[in-house]
Amino acid sequence: MSLLSTHRRLATVAGVFLAIAVILSGVWLLARDSSPTTLQPADTPGTSTTEPAQPSTPSPGTSHATMTVRVFFHRGPGDDPTAVMAVRRTVPESPKVATAALRQLVSGPTGAERHDGYWSPFSKATAGMLRTVKIKDRVGYADFRDYREELRNSTSSAGSAALLAELDATFKQFGTVRSTVYSINGDVPAFYEWLQMTPPDGFGPTLADARRAARAFLTDVVGMRDPVVRASRWRSDFIATVDVRAGSPTGPISTVTLGKGKSSFTVLDVTTGTIVVDRPAAAITPSDLEVVTSPMTISGRALAFEGNVAVRVVAIRQGTVRQVGTGQVIGGGDVMRPFTGQISFTNPRSGTGWVLAFERSARDGTIIKATAVRVAFVQQPA
Repeated sequence: MSLLSTHRRLATVAGVFLAIAVILSGVWLLARDSSPTTLQPADTPGTSTTEPAQPSTPSPGTSHATMTVRVFFHRGPGDDPTAVMAVRRTVPESPKVATAALRQLVSGPTGAERHDGYWSPFSKATAGMLRTVKIKDRVGYADFRDYREELRNSTSSAGSAALLAELDATFKQFGTVRSTVYSINGDVPAFYEWLQMTPPDGFGPTLADARRAARAFLTDVVGMRDPVVRASRWRSDFIATVDVRAGSPTGPISTVTLGKGKSSFTVLDVTTGTIVVDRPAAAITPSDLEVVTSPMTISGRALAFEGNVAVRVVAIRQGTVRQVGTGQVIGGGDVMRPFTGQISFTNPRSGTGWVLAFERSARDGTIIKATAVRVAFVQQPA
């Protein structure tokens, strides 16, 4: 066989193999392009899913897996404060998906999202305000740092509805969350009172309860007639104050300070700006109460009509209020002036009570302002 013939045969075989390879490559490409494609459904307002997080593989050049969570914001003119729409956020992969979603929510919309018409009560100012997230018995609990100053516009009816719409839609997208409870620094009533709403059942007394307790104390213990609440507020997570007027819509303010318990409030003291009692000294806890015996020295500063400040000593035993002594001291009639005096009273058996210093109306004798200091009694030796 000649050398030329051999080369021709080899070229023919190579051509056959090349043709086969091209055919097989075309079949593989056709099969790949015809395989089914999974499409993500479009987000709709309030859509719920039991698996909202979409895990993904690490991006090229990175070693950390990510996932996609959905966060619900408002979009457009905001005629309906309850209408929200979902946006997707890519975050580091984590088993705490609800925490990741709420953390993204409180950071507010991004610049690009705002450009697309999304808006929210939350913003960069509230980023990082989420403290804890817990889901138990299909109830979602989210606790936040105190962001009330950053969300001052949320106290209106529309503002609170918009805030809760975003929180609930983001939290309730998870199938394990049927209802929600929110709190500020662990205080559930504080969150809902801030929004002028009633907290969920079983979460302690509210400011409305504080107002009722303040009025009851001023009526039953101090002896005010029809005290009217002018303002109430949380001074801390466990202390509330209630401002009250009696006798006139423009009369002096008496402020009742109350401590919050699990189901009720306890009155800690009552103060008014123009009757200051220095002795006996005010105390917060029962262990710090000043022990008084008869005769008792009372001193301080006051401004009252003709300087007259009335004093009563009352004992409280098993919920019953009993007056055990009365007297009077003289302060200033034109400016605040110091007063001091001795008040005799019948020593009750051991227990607690109040020393009340107050001014009566010159018109009808009703009590118009008061300061109350809680005290302790001891049995005097015979």
